[in-house]
Amino acid sequence: MLRMSRIFLPFGAFLSRFFPSVETNLTQLEIKLSPEEYLAMATFSVVFTFLLIFTPLMVIGTISRGVVEALKISLLSGGTIAFFVSIYSFFYLKLLLIKKIKLLEKDLLFALRYIYVKIKSGIPLYDAMVGVAYGDFGEVSKEFKKTIKEISAGIDEVTALENMALRNPSLYFRRIIWQITNNLRAGAEIADILEGITSTLTKEHKILIRKYGAELNPIILMYMMFTIVFPSLGITVIVVMSAFSELEAPLYIFYLIPFFVFILQIFFISIIRNKRPLLVI
Repeated sequence: MLRMSRIFLPFGAFLSRFFPSVETNLTQLEIKLSPEEYLAMATFSVVFTFLLIFTPLMVIGTISRGVVEALKISLLSGGTIAFFVSIYSFFYLKLLLIKKIKLLEKDLLFALRYIYVKIKSGIPLYDAMVGVAYGDFGEVSKEFKKTIKEISAGIDEVTALENMALRNPSLYFRRIIWQITNNLRAGAEIADILEGITSTLTKEHKILIRKYGAELNPIILMYMMFTIVFPSLGITVIVVMSAFSELEAPLYIFYLIPFFVFILQIFFISIIRNKRPLLVI
C-alpha cells in the first residue's frame, strides 16, 4: 500500500501542515512511517474506496437508468462512503493511542507497587525495573524493557527514564516517570516517592470507577427506552390501529423492528465497553 500511495506523497506533505500531531502519534505508537507517508496512504485509501463504490454503480446505473441518474447515485454513494473512510483514516492513530493508553494504565499501578516493594526491601531501582520489564505487566513491561535495553547500551538511568516518558502517550505514566526522574536528580528517597505516587494513583482510579458508574445511569435509561419501551409500544400501537382501521401494516415492519433493536443493542454495548476504564485496584 505504501508503494501504491507514492503518487499522493506531495498531497500527504501538504496535509501534514494541518495535522501536526500525526508525527507525535506515529512516534508514540512506534510506527516507522513519516507523517507524509501515513497521510498519503490515508488519501490513497479514500480515493480507492471512492472508485471501488463509484465505478460499479456507474456502470450498472448507466445500463439501467441512464448516465445522468447513474452519475448522481454513484457520486452520492461513493462520496458518502469515502467521507466516512477519510474520517476513520485520519483519526485512526488517535484510536490506537487511546487503546494503548488504556492498556498502559491498566497494569501501571501493579508495576509501581512491585517496584516500591522491591526498593523497600533493599533492591536497587535498576533491578526492580528489570523485574517489571520481564514480568507479567502487559504494555508496561514492554516500555520498561526498552528502557532496560537503553541503560544496558550505556545511557544513564535518568536519561533512559526521561526517554520513556517522552515516547509514552499516557499522561499518568509520563507524570509518574517525571516525578521519579526529578527525585533521582535531587537525590531523594525513591521508596517514599513511590509510596505517595501509588497512594495517589489508587485514589484517582477509584474516582474514575465511580465516575464510570455515574455515567452508566443515563446510558442504561436510554437503552431501556430505545430497545424495550419504544419497540414494545410501537408494535402495540401498530396492531391496535390496524384493528380499528382499514389500513393494514406491512408485514416487513415486524421484521425491521427486531433488526433495528439488534443494531441498537450492539451500539449501546459498544458505548458501555468503550467507556469502561481498564483499571484494577
